[in-house]
Amino acid sequence: MNKNTMLTAAFIGLISSIIFILVQPIFGMSTLTSRHAAAYISLGGYTEISALLLSWFVHISVSIAYAILSSIIFSINSTAFVNTIQILVFGWMTTLIATPANEFVVKLVTMKKFPDLSALAPLNFEVGPKLWLHLVFFVFIIIGLVLTQKITKRPVISPAI
Repeated sequence: MNKNTMLTAAFIGLISSIIFILVQPIFGMSTLTSRHAAAYISLGGYTEISALLLSWFVHISVSIAYAILSSIIFSINSTAFVNTIQILVFGWMTTLIATPANEFVVKLVTMKKFPDLSALAPLNFEVGPKLWLHLVFFVFIIIGLVLTQKITKRPVISPAI
């Protein structure tokens, strides 16, 4: 994966992370960044500004990582079938781990030590709003990758002779 592809994937992850937060209330949830910031304030004694900045940094970083992973798969095979499978698998996997992963991050940030993994919330097997939200997130990543592919593969126009 070259530098431009990596930067493009990171940019798509950034945009998708913002879209995630903007559409999250539509799915009946308070935003992830506001929940994390509140936990950082109450459990870790962070100021409102530092808690909000930290919550956004964590959210954007994770989103960029997912976008880069998606971009790697997309660069290997960008067929509609593989894109659909990628959306479904990553959407489901992130839904499964979202609750314990978020709890892990909050405990890590507020306790400033590695939390006990056995004390984390169980995996989330519920088919509901969290799953739909994660599917939408990965749809936006794939849309970004497809649009980028279309833009960068412009046809070469040969000069008229």
